Amino acid sequence: MNGIFIHQQVKALQELGCECHVVQDYNWFPSGGLHKYHSYWHDGYNAYNNCFRMVEGITIHPVATFIKMPNRLFPDNYYDRLAKSFSRYIKKTPVLKDADWIYAHFLTDFAFIGTKVKELTGIKLASIARGDDVHAWPEENPSLLDNIRTVFLKSDLLFANSKQLGIDANMLLLPSEQQPVHVVYNGVDLNKFRPVVDGLEKQQLRDKFDLKADKKYILCVATPVALKGWLLLLDALAEVKDEISNWELICVAVNRSTSDALNLKTESSLRGIENFVNVVGQVFHDDLADLYRACDAFVLASYNEGMANALLEAAATNLRVIASDVGGHSEIFVNSSDLSLVQPGSVSDLKIALQKLFSSDLDKPSGTRQMVLKVGSYQDNARKILEKFNQKK
Repeated sequence: MNGIFIHQQVKALQELGCECHVVQDYNWFPSGGLHKYHSYWHDGYNAYNNCFRMVEGITIHPVATFIKMPNRLFPDNYYDRLAKSFSRYIKKTPVLKDADWIYAHFLTDFAFIGTKVKELTGIKLASIARGDDVHAWPEENPSLLDNIRTVFLKSDLLFANSKQLGIDANMLLLPSEQQPVHVVYNGVDLNKFRPVVDGLEKQQLRDKFDLKADKKYILCVATPVALKGWLLLLDALAEVKDEISNWELICVAVNRSTSDALNLKTESSLRGIENFVNVVGQVFHDDLADLYRACDAFVLASYNEGMANALLEAAATNLRVIASDVGGHSEIFVNSSDLSLVQPGSVSDLKIALQKLFSSDLDKPSGTRQMVLKVGSYQDNARKILEKFNQKK
C-alpha cells in the first residue's frame, strides 16, 4: 500500500512543476531464456517485466543490480550493491545525472542507500521516515539503528510523515546526533474520499460489493500481519460477539505469501466469530473509496504507525473511527462520540470502543471528516517539500 501513497506524493510534486523520476531495482538476469535456471534471475525477470515504465506521467526507470554468485565466494552487501547500481545508472542517464535532489523513503533502507548514492553522484539527499522504519524494523534488527544514524548525519533534509514520528526517530539517537525533522503528512484526496451523499447512493454501493442493506459494517484496511493489530481486533470482537449480531467486520488485506502473513479466516474461526468476519482480500485503490462509503465505521488496531493512510481516508469519508493512539494519530484526531483512540495492544480498550460504536446513533452525522481537513491534500503537503527544497538551494 505504501507504494500508492508515495506515488501520490510524487505525482503532486510533479503537478507543482517539479520533474520527478522513480528508480526501481531488479535482479540482473541473462537473456535467451536462461533466467529460469536460477531463482535470482527468475525473480529479476519477473520484476523487470512487471515494472511499469510510466504511471500517471511519472517515469519509472528499472535499474539492474548484479548479484555475484556463489555468495560464499563473493560476499555481497545489499546496500552497496543497490547504491552502486543506482549511481551508475544516474550518471549515464542524461535526464537524471543533473538532478537537484534524491528523495528517499524509509530511513533504514532506501534513505540509507540514498546516503551512498549522494556520495557517488554529488546530488543532495532528502530522506523521509514513514513508520515501521522507525519502530518495528529497528526493534527486530537493532543493527538498523546505525543506518538511521548515518541518514541523520548525511541527509541534507529530513522529513517524517508525522510530528511524533520525527520525535521518535530522534529519540533513537544520542543527543549529539539528533537533527531537525520537518513534518510532511502524506495528505488525502478529499474529493475522492468524500462522504456518501444519501441512502440511495449507499445502497447502490452496497449492491456493488454484495453487502446487505439491513446489516452494519465495520471496515479494516491493513497488511495481514500481527503488527497491524488484527489479532487484537479479532480477540476484542470475540469478547463482544453476543453484541454484534447485526454487525460484520470487512477485512481488506493485500495478498501476502511471507512467513509473517496471517490467515484471517483461520484466526476468525479459531475465535468462533467466522460468521461476523468477511475477508475480501485485496481491493484496488480506485474501488476503495466506494467501499468506505458503503460501510458504517472503520477500525485500525495497529501497534505503530507514522500516520495511517487508511485512517485518513476513512475519516475523510466521514466514517466513525476506532484507531490505536500511535504515531501522529493524536496530532489530527481527538476522542469524541464519533472517534475513539485506544491504547495500542489493549484488547480491553478495543472492546470498550467497539461497544461504544455498537450503541451509537448511526443516523447522526459523524464529525471525523472535519478533523482530517487539517492534514491537507497531497498538493498541500508537496508544497511544503518544495519549500524546503528551495530553501536549500
